[in-house]
Amino acid sequence: MSSLSSIFFNIRVSKSVEAKPFISLKKTFILSKQGTNNISRLPEGERWLVHLKKDLLPFWTTKSALGNPVGNFPSVRCNDGTLLERANPCSEIKSFNWLMMPRTYVVSLSRQTYGYCVAFHLTGERKYLEYAKAGVNYLRENAFDRKNGGAYGYWDGEKNSWQPVVEYRNPQEQAYFLLGLSFYYYLTRDQKVLADILAVKDYIFQTYNNPQIGTFQWVLKNGENGTVAEKHLVAVLDQLNSYMVLLTPLLPEPEQSQWKQDMLRLSRMMLSQFYSSKDNLFFIRAENKKLETTDCDFGHTIKSMWMLYMIGLITGETKLEKFAQKNGLLVLERAYLTQSGSWASQLNRGSKINQDKKWWIYAELDQFAASLALKDPSAAVYLSRTYDYWFKYFVDPKYAEVWTGLDANTNKPLANDLPKQWPWKNAYHSFEHALVGYITTQKLQHQPIVLYYAFQELPKRENIRPYFYTSTITKLESLPNQIYQVSFTN
Repeated sequence: MSSLSSIFFNIRVSKSVEAKPFISLKKTFILSKQGTNNISRLPEGERWLVHLKKDLLPFWTTKSALGNPVGNFPSVRCNDGTLLERANPCSEIKSFNWLMMPRTYVVSLSRQTYGYCVAFHLTGERKYLEYAKAGVNYLRENAFDRKNGGAYGYWDGEKNSWQPVVEYRNPQEQAYFLLGLSFYYYLTRDQKVLADILAVKDYIFQTYNNPQIGTFQWVLKNGENGTVAEKHLVAVLDQLNSYMVLLTPLLPEPEQSQWKQDMLRLSRMMLSQFYSSKDNLFFIRAENKKLETTDCDFGHTIKSMWMLYMIGLITGETKLEKFAQKNGLLVLERAYLTQSGSWASQLNRGSKINQDKKWWIYAELDQFAASLALKDPSAAVYLSRTYDYWFKYFVDPKYAEVWTGLDANTNKPLANDLPKQWPWKNAYHSFEHALVGYITTQKLQHQPIVLYYAFQELPKRENIRPYFYTSTITKLESLPNQIYQVSFTN
């Protein structure tokens, strides 16, 4: 099947979405009136740098955050940033038995590594790159299963070993092993790190792709971690956002062409297995794509649209790009809460909007809207208010970082919610939100985008990009300690 013919499916499903009655003409009119000066109302790019330095980094630069040794970052900490004492646990952790287990998760190690990469990228401060390098080294030296291929899922302090065995590992966690490594390679072009990335990527595609079920299988053997036949959206989607969309344009041939074809293959899996044209949503399990019987969050849907949009741009598949742009805008409209100027988190069973907020879903909605606004500024209509809500309510002003969830009625942290740091909440989404917020705002307000790199060897200019985006380099300056300051425009 050629890539163009495969994308034809997308256009057919998008036509069926047009007739859905969930679009509010009143809301559209209100937003268009609000959006006359929507770009000028955005916070300046400098606000995102202040957010990074004052609201986020203090939580991640304490001795307790850096690990022992540095790079062996803890997977769980209390809301004040202190380490968990299992004999006397803080209240926000003690009620979650699984967080009390003596484990260090690869997903959290990689996400925290990503966070330090972003901190260096936006500030040029070498210490953040050193923290990131420590995380990369720890992952490569310990969590990479060089005997069997791929990566482990966690260090088990009770068994004193890396787990689980090969048969019970899943492709989502394999992908997140590559998250921190990939951003570090993007910053440095370290060829040794790239070799490990390529090896794990090949392992994932060779091991989990299952043509019989039309997508990646979840595990290699049925057991308590799942079954072979289960179809999880994240098994496919997280290959894209963790490493493929960032790295594909930077790779040499023949890897770049192969990765482009692989991304198109993943897009076909996502659309054929997990997308509901009836509801214009991506469901996390292919076995249940009915709002009558299951919840559906806006986060996985909008992240899917964002990745499909980027794949369309990278591969030149304009039909895929337009599909994601058109239908992603409909998702934004459905998720936006006009009264509070914020995003809802999901549709509960029966299609009822859940107005509570989850940090990662909120961030993904912002990031998609901001990315679309680079070509269509009207997509920024939501952002001045949703950004303001994020800064005002999500940030912990005392100990820094953002809360896991907020109660829509009070705008305060959800009662009995997970702490600010747990295995799937280690810096990634809040730091990506700051990075995308800065890059897109600078472009929209016609200001230079200034980012920092630490190239081992200076690549060709066309291979220096501002994160997922393309841009024109206006200035490239070599600084001490092999740091490069790059200014972008357009």
